[in-house]
This record gives sequence, C-alpha cells and structure tokens, in this order.
Amino acid sequence: MDDTVGRRFTWRRPEPAAAPQPAKPPERSDAYNAYADDPALMACLDPVLDDQAEDELRALGTFWGSSDAKEIARLAVAAGQPLVREDPYGNRIDSFDIHPAFRALLKRGVAEGLPSAAWSDSDDRRLHRLRAARLYMTAQCERGHLLPLCGTHAAVAALVYAPNLEGELFPLIEGRVYDPFELASADKEGILITLATAGHSPTNGPASGLRADPAGGDRLRVSGIAPFVPSPTADFFFVIAQSLDGPTAALVPRYGGDNDGTIFVDGVTEPVGMRSQAFASIRFEGAMARRVGDPGRGLSVLRDVRTLSELDTTIIAAGTARGAVVGLYETLRERRSDDRAPLAEPEVMQSLAGMAMDVSALTALALRLAGAFDQAFERDSDHAIARIGTPAARVYALGIAQRIALEAAELIGPVTLRASHPAALAAADLATLAHWDGSASGAATELAGLVARDPQLLRDCLDEVAAELGSAGDSVVQQIEALGEDTAGDVYFAHRFAEQLAMLIAVTTMRRHLPRVVGDAFLANRLEGIYGHSAGAVQFEDPREVIELLLPDF
Repeated sequence: MDDTVGRRFTWRRPEPAAAPQPAKPPERSDAYNAYADDPALMACLDPVLDDQAEDELRALGTFWGSSDAKEIARLAVAAGQPLVREDPYGNRIDSFDIHPAFRALLKRGVAEGLPSAAWSDSDDRRLHRLRAARLYMTAQCERGHLLPLCGTHAAVAALVYAPNLEGELFPLIEGRVYDPFELASADKEGILITLATAGHSPTNGPASGLRADPAGGDRLRVSGIAPFVPSPTADFFFVIAQSLDGPTAALVPRYGGDNDGTIFVDGVTEPVGMRSQAFASIRFEGAMARRVGDPGRGLSVLRDVRTLSELDTTIIAAGTARGAVVGLYETLRERRSDDRAPLAEPEVMQSLAGMAMDVSALTALALRLAGAFDQAFERDSDHAIARIGTPAARVYALGIAQRIALEAAELIGPVTLRASHPAALAAADLATLAHWDGSASGAATELAGLVARDPQLLRDCLDEVAAELGSAGDSVVQQIEALGEDTAGDVYFAHRFAEQLAMLIAVTTMRRHLPRVVGDAFLANRLEGIYGHSAGAVQFEDPREVIELLLPDF
C-alpha cells in the first residue's frame, strides 16, 4: 500500500486561536470638554454669556467630560441604593444604603444650583438658560441623581401657592447646601423634595389612592400608597391626594416627630435605568402634611410643577443623547478594521451626521425653551413657547433621544449588550425618565387642551417662528397650524402636532445660531421631507461637513 495515502490525510492539531480581546474604552477620556467641545451649546448660549459665566461653564464642562466624573458615576450606578429594613437593633427604619459617590453627585448638583439657581431674586434674565446648560452637561455623564434635584426645582413653583411654607422652605433650597442627615427640616441646612406624583396628570386627574383628611389650618393627614417614587429618602414628598374638596396638593415631610411611624416603604422597584437612584412604593398611614394651594385645586398646582419637570426632561434627554453620540464618535475614531476606519464608510458617516444633526436640534430646542422661561413675562411669544412648546418638546425629545441612544449602541456593536456599557445606560435611563413626568400621550393631550382653550397661544408661537423662517417655512407653518386645529379630537393628531411644533421651534433656533447648512438640513430632512426619524434616513451633500461642525475634534 502506498504510504503517502496516510500522510496525505494526516489530521493536524489546529493552532490555538488567539483569545478575543475585550473592547477597550476610548483612551482619550479626558480630552472632551462638555462645554467647549459642543459647538451647538456654545452658539445657543453665546448671546447671553459674559466672561465669568463662560469661565464657569468651561470649568464645569472640563469636569463632566473627565474620567474622574465617569468613575464617580460608575460607582454610583454600580452600588445602587439597597433598602435597609432594620437597624442593627432590629428596629424598622425603612432607609436606604446610599453610596458616597451618589452623595458626591448630589452635593455637586446642589452647589451648582440645579434646584435653586433659576429662582434667584436677581433681575438676571438668563438664569433658566445657564441652569439648563449645567443640567445638560451633567446629564451626559449621570442621570439618576438628577431626579431629586429637578424635583426640588419644579416644586419651588408649587411653594408660590403656600406663602407661609415658602418662607420656611425656600431659604433651605436657595442656600445651595446638601444636608444628608435624616432630620426634620427645622434642624437642617438644606432640603430636597421628590415628586411622588407618578400616575397623576392635570388632564386626567389623580390616579392613585392617596386620601387627605383635614387636621386643622393648612395641615392634612395623608393616607394611601404612592407608587414609583424616586429618591424616597428626600426630605419632602410632593403629593396629590383626594380630599372632600377634590384633588389637593400637599408636602409630606419624610422626617420629624409627627411622621415617625406613619411613612413606610412597601416595596422597591428596580427599573431598567437610573440605577444609581432608588424607586419605592411609599405607604402613608395618616402622615402629617402641609397643604399647598387651596383645597381641591391640586391639579392647578400640579400643572406648574409638571411644566417645569417637562422642561427638565427635555434638557436631560438632550444631554443624554449628546453624550451617546460623543461616545459613539470617540469609539469609531479609535476603531480600526483591516486598516480601514469605520468613519471612512459612507453609511456610517451618513448615520453619524444624522445623529449629530438631531442632537443639535435637541440642544437648540432645550435652550430655546429655557430662554422662553427667562422672558415669559416680557414677551407674548416667549410666554406662548414656554406654555405650549414645553409639553410639545417633552413628546418629541424623549422619543428622538431614545432612538439616538439605541442607534448609537447598534453602531458601537454587541458590547453594548452589557448593561454597564455607557450606551446601554443611556438608553435605559431614557426609558426610565419617560415615566418620571407622565406619558407622552398625557403630554400631547395636555398640549391639545391648552391650544383648544387658548388658540392665541398657538398664534403667538407661530408668528415668531414664521418671521424667523421667512418664506422657507411657509408650508411647514401652515401645516402645523392646520394640525393644531385637529388636536382636540384625536390623539394621533395631537402627537403629530406636538412633534412638529417642537421641531419647528428647534429649527428656528438652529437657523438663528448654528451654521446655515445644519438648520437647512434639519428643515429639509425632518420637517419638509418624507424620510422619517432614523439617523440614516437623511440626505446630506457632505455628511463630513456636518460632523466636523457639530462633533468635537479629539
């Protein structure tokens, strides 16, 4: 037998394959300045900045783009806030184990004025915009700790309805001191307020079983369960409870002798996002509360609180989307495959340019709304934009930001299936944020009701944007005006109207402050075109030009 046959078919042990290398984070993590490397943010703020404000924002941008900030955020998210039922002696305490990293984030946010800066007694007409810029940059790094800060900011609007309570509590908010001790407010240097109003809406009324019984003067006894309460260790819960007179707003102190043994944590929710934050179901058993506003007028109080929380939701969504796109861009610049960079691929360039354009629209929209709050008492158009543009922006911004975060994760690759990856965290946080201030349908319905009750709001809003766009936007303005007339009877039209009104406000601001090519591309692709909202469904003459204009040069 020919012995070459055996040799010809000899099996050889294959060489061991190289172990796959895990994806590495971008190495230049400290190169990004969340302010100085964001042309859209800088351009929209430029008209209201002086040297001091710009220096402060630049320093803040350096921190939120740094590896130190990312590590603090990572620690806070990884630790979460486990529920502690009992103290070492067996006494029920219903407390939470809060990591020092989370406390550090809260301390910094309070010091920056996120709960209080917009309510200064100063005549400065840019306070909402400067606060919005700080909130926007913070949201690029960590979102969970923002809920009690933004809840406190929104609750200040409710204190106007209770002057005595405002006199007691506002100095503790305005002082910019984070006091972590579980004490009554009279013994504290600073307080935080959480919004325990999930399921409530100014349009459909209260949805929980909270009941309020009179206890003399402006005091109430609150009983029932408030579900899905963020930051259950905050100093006060803002609630809507049913009284004999109807839905009534109240503040329930978390700590203090009157409420010892009347407030319990029934259970803890583990949401997909905002994992640094605790969410709990709170049970009140005759807890003492202070009424906010007149009895039965709680939904009117809630309306102002909800508008401010919708503004903050828009700002946080814009910042989160910006962080996701910057992370994607940094990853793609570092990645090489067969000596070819992903950024050389036309389809990648097209998608990245589409995301950058949409993020610049969200940035412009958020800052335009904040500016409208600054000028709401001086110009009819700003009052209208603040009133109806805010719920419209909430509908649009969260939907687009979630789409951007998911598409960024897809382009980065399967590594984003890890729950701890920054892109996965961004998408999960946005999904959780959508439940903080009610549903998109609720915001669209609220907007429809506002326009139906006061059509002048829509006219004032459209007059300004029409003047800014000129003949280029005539058809779009007419289309949105027609949609506004159909919103009251159909939720579908209400959603379309909200999205298109938000985009119209955004493109007006883009064309005023950003390079014309960016605003024109957004107008053509999102408002006039039939391309949809996905990042790749855009047409650019030169996508690289858009990327170079809007994304940082690391």
